[in-house]
Amino acid sequence: MPLDFLTAAITQYVTLSPTEEAAFLAICELKEAKKKEYLLRTGELNHIMYFVQSGCLRSFIVDTAGKEVNLEFAVERYWISDVAFHKPALLSIQALEPTQYVQVQVSVFEQLTQDHPVFNLFFRRLIQNGYFAFKKRMLSLMTQTAAENYRDFLLKFPDLPQRIPQYHIASYLSVTPEFFSTIKSEGLDLYHKAIS
Repeated sequence: MPLDFLTAAITQYVTLSPTEEAAFLAICELKEAKKKEYLLRTGELNHIMYFVQSGCLRSFIVDTAGKEVNLEFAVERYWISDVAFHKPALLSIQALEPTQYVQVQVSVFEQLTQDHPVFNLFFRRLIQNGYFAFKKRMLSLMTQTAAENYRDFLLKFPDLPQRIPQYHIASYLSVTPEFFSTIKSEGLDLYHKAIS
């Protein structure tokens, strides 16, 4: 598996010298997950960051009623992790499709930041972008209609509805699968207006 996708993703945030790029690639482990395979379960010690080359990963929690609630999807060129590093994970990460990904041990990455400080800036920007996206989604869930939230989902993940079951999208939008069925066409219309 070539790692061009990963270096392209990093250089969106920082400029790397050939030495820095080689040092980062040296700590990357290429992995594959089968559909429905868990990479992390709630309560397990969390010490890995995942960068998706192909496929789809999701992070989720199980609420007090025993229902799975999707928090995040990671598709091609996205990263995913439970950011409570070196502690028991608060969420689970699972493959929704056969997925090829790169994993980076957090402790090894932390040493890399000591040797090459540019990776401190890279990680800070990665976390900031993730935090902004998550906060924006939370605000949207509180201030927009379900159809508008589905439009935003399609703007971010235009081909994902063809790849994963609809109940996963409904969970991400915080609606029931039945209600999602009623707002899906309206959200699709809003999406087409947004991209036209």
